[in-house]
Formats: sequence, C-alpha cells, structure tokens
Amino acid sequence: VTTLAAFATAEVATVFTNPLTGIALHGITLLALFAASGFGGRGERVADGPLSRLLYALALVPLIRIVSLTMPLGRFDQTYWFVAAGLPVFIAAVVIVGTLGIRPRDIGLRLTRRGTRLQLLIAVFGLALGFAEYHILRPDALIDDLTLRQFILPALVIMFATGFLEEFIFRGVLQRLAEGVLGRSGLLYVSLIFAILHIGYRSATDFLFVLAIALLYGWVVRRTGSIIGVSVSHGITNITLFLVMPFVPVLAAQPDWLPPLH
Repeated sequence: VTTLAAFATAEVATVFTNPLTGIALHGITLLALFAASGFGGRGERVADGPLSRLLYALALVPLIRIVSLTMPLGRFDQTYWFVAAGLPVFIAAVVIVGTLGIRPRDIGLRLTRRGTRLQLLIAVFGLALGFAEYHILRPDALIDDLTLRQFILPALVIMFATGFLEEFIFRGVLQRLAEGVLGRSGLLYVSLIFAILHIGYRSATDFLFVLAIALLYGWVVRRTGSIIGVSVSHGITNITLFLVMPFVPVLAAQPDWLPPLH
C-alpha cells in the first residue's frame, strides 16, 4: 500500500501540479526503495530475502518516469524518443535481473508448448485492444503517412520499446518477484502499478482499461509461463493505437486520400 501510494502521489503531482515536483517525488521514492531493500533480507546481500528482492526491483518504476520526464523531447523524433527513453531502463532492468540472479526462463523469456493457443490468441487480440484504446484516447499519429517506408521502423521501435520492454519489466520481473511476497495478489499489485503509470493520459476510462488489460496479461503469463505472447500483443496494441488507427477516420472520409502501402 505504501509503495502504491508513493507511485500514485508522484504521478498525480506530475500530471496535475508540476512535473518537477513529480520528478522530485519519484527520486525520493527511488532512494527509499533502494534503502528499504536492505532491510528485507536475511543477510547482507540484497538477494537474500523475497521482500528485499521485490523492493530492489521496484526501483525500476520511478526510474521509468524519471527518465521519461527528463528526456529532452525536442532533440528526438517522437518515434526515436521511445528508444532513447527505453534503453537506459532496459539496461537497468538487465542489471537488476543479473544482480538478483534471475534466469531468463524464470521471467518468461522462453517459448513454451503450454498455452500456445492462448499466446497466439492474446497476440492477435492486440489489434482489438489497440482499436478500443484509440476510441478512448484519440491520439495523433506518430507518422505523417501510412506508407510502408514510414511504418516499418516506428513499428519495430514500438514493438521493442513498449511491447517487449514493458512486459519484460512488469509481467516478467516485477510480477514474479511480487508473487514471491504477496502470493496470487502479486498480479493485482503489479497491475495497479502499471495502471498508475498511465495516469498521465488524464482519463479514468483509460486507467480502468489499462488495469483490466494488465490483469489479463498477468493471468496469461501465469498460465503459460511465457511473456512472449503478451509482449507481441502489447506491441501490436500500441502499433494499432499510434500508427494505424489515427488514419482510419481520414480513410473513411476520403477513401482515395491514403496512398497504398509500398
């Protein structure tokens, strides 16, 4: 409850008061998590206790926001901003996984026969999720025209920097460690954190939508033991949301306006 309150307070401050205040609160939370992780183990090392391991890994949450809020947006194309903001977080996540001695297979970095159909289904379901979220948020397109030349690279970036990276952190690392402390409630705990980080969209509907999807993704990972299906689904959702759906209303109004893919 304390960590959820800290994350939510920092996000609300960022969105509704002052981003600098939000950064400061996230920074305080980051330091507090590192400090608290030293009190959750049975020995001197951070890897010795389940609670300590979870608190240590939770430092990724404020780090995500600090990096995204301090990234100089004006120096990057919006698509490449995803890479610039995601790469430091990915490196930090890899360091944390290595420090805690977590094996790739333990956080779902594997293909499994169990639940293959479920993984394929959830991956394809990303199209419907992107369609639904577009009607909630109505974001502008990240590209100027829906052509193959403009589409491919941003789609690959979004697939890695949002689809894989976020599932690696939340459904892979954090959900596994949270369930080690909270049991089955760990899925709800991590899903709430994931939804809190979407407060910036200023939409209660989207908050509930993201929470529901996080719960679904968490259940799929628990059922299949793999994050591959949800990573692809998450990437497809954001590709549909930011690269495809913004052009659909225009296409419907002017069928000949949109050039064919080539």
